[in-house]
Amino acid sequence: MKYAIRFDKSIGVLVIKTSGMMNGNDFTDMAEDILRNPERSQSNGVIFDHVDLDFSAVSVDDLEEIRAFHKRHDRQIGSGKSAIVVRQGFSDKWLKLWDKGTKIKTQNLVRVFEDFADAVCWLRG
Repeated sequence: MKYAIRFDKSIGVLVIKTSGMMNGNDFTDMAEDILRNPERSQSNGVIFDHVDLDFSAVSVDDLEEIRAFHKRHDRQIGSGKSAIVVRQGFSDKWLKLWDKGTKIKTQNLVRVFEDFADAVCWLRG
């Protein structure tokens, strides 16, 4: 999985663009890089642009690894907002993926969108 993190000054949020095959190790590496990003404190939220991410073969073990990271870093992640943007027609597939395995609750609000502009509006609202 590849990812790029940038702060978009025009909308005031961190944007993380992902591509390739999703897996737990790369996802937690990305999350660590986000937490270390100096511009994160200026951000009014995070947009995960997963339009080019292939999550069709993600295992429950990978999901549990990602959830364990979130649980360990819940305080550092905080109570902001994270918008997930997926390809048109894929929001149900994304939600179905995250229904697998153990559920955890975090302070961070997360919502899934199929349109980048809708994600921006939600973060600003």
